Amino acid sequence: MPPPVPEYRIADNWENGKSQEVITVEKKIGRPTNEPKSYRESFRLSEKDMEKIKFCMEKTGMSKTDVIRKGIDRVYGELEK
Repeated sequence: MPPPVPEYRIADNWENGKSQEVITVEKKIGRPTNEPKSYRESFRLSEKDMEKIKFCMEKTGMSKTDVIRKGIDRVYGELEK
């Protein structure tokens, strides 16, 4: 199945008595979500910390990102009390 064709809108603008054709393209942003993830972080870990994350990934079947998010939520929950 071929990818969807972008939707084009054509509008005529009259500027100083001259006609101009304007084409706007709606871009797909990705999968729709209620929680867009607009931040990207980079940090360094020790080998021991990375082994802990990999262990958690293997035991839970979660992704690295999900393991880290769960850890953040757990620490946040403890501090919020």
